Amino acid sequence: MTYGSFVSLRVFYVCLQCPHELPCPQLTASEPLACSFSQAYHPIPFSWNKQPKEEKFSMVILARGSPEEANRWPRITQPVLQRPRHVHCHLCCPDGHMQHAVITARRHGRDLYRCARVSSWGDLLPVTTPSELPPAAAIDPPES
Repeated sequence: MTYGSFVSLRVFYVCLQCPHELPCPQLTASEPLACSFSQAYHPIPFSWNKQPKEEKFSMVILARGSPEEANRWPRITQPVLQRPRHVHCHLCCPDGHMQHAVITARRHGRDLYRCARVSSWGDLLPVTTPSELPPAAAIDPPES
């Protein structure tokens, strides 16, 4: 068995950063920009270099196995905008599309709202389908 035939028998899938194995939806936009994520770090402490720095990076990690075994949650592709009583998230979904989600505690539940508020750029948002975010189970109080 040759090396080439051995490699072709293995099954790989995209593990990180994309939640899908389709072409990047950001590259098809009017202003193409590949997915990137921000990471803060502390540089070597010289007298002229004491402030924390922040760099953008882009990467793809492949894993062995089948993609059905992996969680397929959408990834946050831009900084989360926190507003009073709602949060704006730009998501790259497992179906290969970008989606802008406005998450509120009343409509989507307190747990998802709090999770979205503390999430940051590059995190996975634990929902199955952002277009069908679950409505809150809260019932409106009767008007008197």
